[in-house]
Amino acid sequence: MALLKSTVATLVALSLATAPAAGPVAAQSLPDLGDSAESTLPEAQERNIGKRVMLEVRADRSYVEDAELTDYLTALGQRLLLSSGSTRGDIEFFLMQDDAINAFALVGGFIGVHTGLILAAQSESELAGVVGHEIAHILQRHQARMLAGQKNAALGSLVALALAIMAAKSGSTSQAPEAAIAAASGLQIQSMLDYSRDFERESDRLGFQMLEKSGFDPRGMASFFERLQRANRHNDGRTPGYLRTHPLTTERIADMQNRVALMPVRNVPDSVDFQFAHAKLRASQGSPADAAEHFRNLIAEKTIRRSRADLYGLAFAQKRQRDFTAALATLEDARRGGANAWVENLAGEVLMEQGKPALARETYEKALSVMPGSRALFQGHVASLLETGANEKALTEIEARLRKTPEAARLYDLQAKAYAAAGRQLAQHRALAEAHYRRGRIAAAVEQLELALKQKDGNFYERSGAEARSRELKAELLELRKDKKHDPSDREDTR
Repeated sequence: MALLKSTVATLVALSLATAPAAGPVAAQSLPDLGDSAESTLPEAQERNIGKRVMLEVRADRSYVEDAELTDYLTALGQRLLLSSGSTRGDIEFFLMQDDAINAFALVGGFIGVHTGLILAAQSESELAGVVGHEIAHILQRHQARMLAGQKNAALGSLVALALAIMAAKSGSTSQAPEAAIAAASGLQIQSMLDYSRDFERESDRLGFQMLEKSGFDPRGMASFFERLQRANRHNDGRTPGYLRTHPLTTERIADMQNRVALMPVRNVPDSVDFQFAHAKLRASQGSPADAAEHFRNLIAEKTIRRSRADLYGLAFAQKRQRDFTAALATLEDARRGGANAWVENLAGEVLMEQGKPALARETYEKALSVMPGSRALFQGHVASLLETGANEKALTEIEARLRKTPEAARLYDLQAKAYAAAGRQLAQHRALAEAHYRRGRIAAAVEQLELALKQKDGNFYERSGAEARSRELKAELLELRKDKKHDPSDREDTR
């Protein structure tokens, strides 16, 4: 997985490599950008390329589906985006499970953040500084501008990206991704860096503006990059991932220091959601016993007022230890600070694992009456409905939600389970197909639709819908296989 993320970041996060066209693969599936140095990659094509790359990213096991963490990151990104004055509404934020300190902007409006970056951030303003920097890369269309400046380099660059991601997706420890890059292009690294340094400075400037306008402390951006630079000096030649993809020069650090020197001091407390996101990730690391001990020590240090996020982290670690009684007692302590979706969702999860779905359902219903917008609470509630036999109610709630907004794979998993309990086999396979599709597994999605059409149930409209969706995904799969036909690891991850 590290190969996938480092390749994505290196080639796309302001590092789209300059290269000649790569022969027949390039001609088959990627856009011809023309010979004019003034041309830019059209936004629609940017988006399509980004979606194609995201199929590979979502299919990787390190892609994080967690509703709470993803929604927190999205809310942070939207807050920054709103402050920029942009009306762009298609930027998607996602997490990758990786201890490396890194983040990257993919062509087409997709921003990935490693979990290691959130854990390394000493304040929410530091995390916001990095996310704002990546948003600036997207808003300024740096990838398209770089490609425009390289004339015929665009096709080779994009092919190198696609081949490297496909080669890395299998999780092999071989040098396949590097070989794919070498086969697709002769990378002109210095020319690439000459462009990216200018773009990095531009993103720094816009990132500072977003931080200031959205109420964060702009010093967070400067302090994070300064700390990375110091760490790099004592890293035995192993450059942190973020610095490999975002060249950090003495000049850039000096520019940041000059900017913050002119700004008034601003004491910005971290949001509750940042504290809980940080605690959840920390509690997920290492052995459950070590994680529990870590949070016990934090709680013991705070003699005046215990942090609810620390209590949540301890309860999460206790759940990992399967000490459900202790976890619920810790969460009861955390509840004293008022309603909190993170706390209630964890309480529901503990009760479900404890084999008490009726109590979990009560917990979720009470929490949703106060916090109806929580996606994690909604998913937990649906799961509790299914476990208590309320299949029709679960289906009604799922279908109502899907009519309002697109959803992640998890909700389609639950929908499939509800259809199975109701004996609706065609609908069950159709829902499983949508779950697979949202995880980047198009071949598996097509297989489920074929199974759906073999079922004897379902009315005319349901069968027609399944047939239309099958045709649509088969066409998409055909294009995908054309892209991969020179890749020896042409297979879908069905994990």
